[in-house]
Amino acid sequence: MPNFKNKTYRLSEFIEIVKNKQERSEQYNPLYNYAIYAVEAEVTGDLEIYVGDPVEVTDSDEEIYPEYALTHDMWYFCSDENIQDVVDLALSQRADISIKQLVEALGYYLEHDDFMDF
Repeated sequence: MPNFKNKTYRLSEFIEIVKNKQERSEQYNPLYNYAIYAVEAEVTGDLEIYVGDPVEVTDSDEEIYPEYALTHDMWYFCSDENIQDVVDLALSQRADISIKQLVEALGYYLEHDDFMDF
């Protein structure tokens, strides 16, 4: 299993991992699927996040969150696809983009459901 999951990070730390594509496999591997959970809604570089398995949905539409997220009153923050798309697009527009700008871009995406232009 990938060693980046089931851990807490500051959002800026995890964005650095995404920027360097360290949380992805060369070919599709479901073990690399993840979701990000947080307690706070405000998107900042210091936001504490938990990276764990995606929410499971049962046949009766019951949502099952990772145990850590539940015990720490965390809510679903974003998917692996969301953060990867935001970071990858921003990097394609500006190779020298800072982590602070990537945090801003993610916050913009989560608020507006649209990508920030750089």
